Amino acid sequence: MFSIAADVRNTLGECPLWCERTRRLYWTDIEASELLAIKEGNDAVMRWSLPERLCSFSLTEQSHILLMGLASRLAFYDLSSGLLTTVAASPGNTGTRIGDGRCDRAGNFVFGTMDDGYPVKGIGKFHRLNATTLTVETLALPDVAIPNSICFSPDSGTLYYCDSMQGRIMCCDYPSLQNQRVFTKIEGGGAPDGSCIDAQDYLWNAEWGGSRVVRYSPGGEIHSILSAPALQTTCPVLGGSSLHTLSCTSARVGLAEPTAYDGALFSIRSPFFAGLPESRFAAHKI
Repeated sequence: MFSIAADVRNTLGECPLWCERTRRLYWTDIEASELLAIKEGNDAVMRWSLPERLCSFSLTEQSHILLMGLASRLAFYDLSSGLLTTVAASPGNTGTRIGDGRCDRAGNFVFGTMDDGYPVKGIGKFHRLNATTLTVETLALPDVAIPNSICFSPDSGTLYYCDSMQGRIMCCDYPSLQNQRVFTKIEGGGAPDGSCIDAQDYLWNAEWGGSRVVRYSPGGEIHSILSAPALQTTCPVLGGSSLHTLSCTSARVGLAEPTAYDGALFSIRSPFFAGLPESRFAAHKI
């Protein structure tokens, strides 16, 4: 059963990443424009305020530098000094913002853009920031309303992704983007949100509105379901020094009567599953 790892009551908690070098678990509260972190063995929450919404981010080869997917741009962020160095503007249509993102196994940052208005329209796209050239290319994948579930198989040969509005998780061969296909359809009452891959090549997905995290086999079948005390679970990550701790962010945005659990960071530890070290953005110059 999940326990509360950080009673932070985020408006829109997302994108948890484990850094094995600093033994920190980072995540963002998108609507609060804030980066948060806790260190293993210490429940004190560290916070960094940002000038705009932080929608996704990745680790880099320098432990004090993060690559940030802010609403309007990609930028390097120095955790020590607070210095932001813009890499590229958010690509795509006017009125969109950056959304979910994660590094592939080669160290390039794959991310989505989405409509920043309401109701959300399907005008977003998937993109990739090349770590060598620091240039952005738009990927030959379908347009998307709410991009999510971006993650990669351990052998780097499969990309997983979704449009949360469509109730299914997709996958394709990577990096060719060929053989685009349905990985799984969501059977519960929630929508697919963030995902991660474990060491056994199983996919963990948090269901927005479903109060649960679901583990899928490489063939897309449900292997196990973990119930969560928050309605809107947003993204899981496997971390901790042994990579046996599953943590999950959640959100309280849009809830008329949120509970004390909505918006918290949850965790559960088990010897029966293990994660993989997070891929880092592989730029040579930062």
